[in-house]
Amino acid sequence: MLKWRLRIQEYQRIIVRVMSQKHHLFAFFSRRRRGLDTLWLLVLAGFIFAGMPLATFHGDEAMQIYMSNDYVAAFIDRDVNYLMVSPPYGIDEDPWLRILNGSVNRYAIGLSWQLAGMNSGQLPPRPGWDWGLDYDRNVETGHLPSEALLLAARFSSTLFLALSAWVLFGIGWQVGGRPLAYLASGLYTLNPVVLLNGRRAMQEGSYLFFGLLAVLLAAIISRKRADGRRAAWYWWAGLVLAGGLTLASKHSGIVLVAGAFGWIGLAELAHLDWRRLGGLVARLLVTGVLVVTLFVALSPALWNDPIARFGDLVSVRQGLLEIQIGLDPAAPTPLLQRVEGIVTQPFLTAPQHYEVAFWANTSAVTDAINRYMASPLSGVQFGPILGTALTLLAGWGLVLCLKLWRQPGILAWVGVTLLSLLVNPLPWQRYYLALYPVAALLAGIGLLAVVRWVRNRA
Repeated sequence: MLKWRLRIQEYQRIIVRVMSQKHHLFAFFSRRRRGLDTLWLLVLAGFIFAGMPLATFHGDEAMQIYMSNDYVAAFIDRDVNYLMVSPPYGIDEDPWLRILNGSVNRYAIGLSWQLAGMNSGQLPPRPGWDWGLDYDRNVETGHLPSEALLLAARFSSTLFLALSAWVLFGIGWQVGGRPLAYLASGLYTLNPVVLLNGRRAMQEGSYLFFGLLAVLLAAIISRKRADGRRAAWYWWAGLVLAGGLTLASKHSGIVLVAGAFGWIGLAELAHLDWRRLGGLVARLLVTGVLVVTLFVALSPALWNDPIARFGDLVSVRQGLLEIQIGLDPAAPTPLLQRVEGIVTQPFLTAPQHYEVAFWANTSAVTDAINRYMASPLSGVQFGPILGTALTLLAGWGLVLCLKLWRQPGILAWVGVTLLSLLVNPLPWQRYYLALYPVAALLAGIGLLAVVRWVRNRA
């Protein structure tokens, strides 16, 4: 009997050693995978930054750089009265520009050129870019920023774009694990339209980062609730912060914020528990109020009677939209063309470098476009074959989400985005930018489904 006990004890020691080695082996590969994840994210960020100097110039960059004067007023002179506005709003006057645009980008630009050792005396004259003049005349009158100033101003937006790719990696991980995280972030980062708009000194970089961050936080909250766990207060606080900064980055960021709230709401309906529903509705209402409150707090243009200034914002933006429609012969776009744009923009349409037709007559513009598009740093030009394949994969990914009802949050995000594009009367590509992240996610879902089908067939 003693002999058998000694043998059992020896076997136990062997098993313990094997299990210990297995644990260490698992920990080794886990650390290695985390290292590869970090390397992947750094490569994406490096690729985004590498092409920043080559990105073609847009007149709105000069306007955003000029408006970084507000950074001086807010953080150097600390003159908040200068930042507040009231009617009348003359076109291209400071109050008009201030109430039309978000505040985050111009503050970030101001910080960027200050850290680069520049000052407000190097900024272009009002209104940054004069759309009443042609390109060459703008250059002659000093409205084109210097190369050093333009690069400094682009740094913050490009940084936000790089961070947005990391956030989409997180969204992919929440939805489909590591494979989907790699696919979605890769397709997003290599998309030439995303790269062009995010690298410029405009509002798109911060708008994408904070908007996708709001979606990621919504996905985390929904997953915790679906697992029967409680989402801690700091997740909701993060959603408030991300939502408020999204709206303060660009007003159209409301599409991404609404997609985040819709994600939580529709995901809750997929596993409806009436006992918990009232608490969730209350949290969403409180969170929504706090998001709007933070947006106002970050927007000095709204401080002077916020309700009246909200009305001014809507009125001024409507007036600008009417001007834009009047100047673009392709606007307003019919409904069928808007649907076509939803299908073709993510992977089948080349980057739109400008919206005003007369820029095509300027050699400086066309030369810059040719130089940028010839560079591999401009992204993957998908072309008709690869573009069609990715479009079909994104469609299949959407069908799977609908059919299996496994990702109702994505459906809410897609639905809000598509609805916003169906009411958009302008054919301008950057107005479709909210579609690109979710299209990359859906294409990744579709591709993984095809790979699994082929593997099962094999």
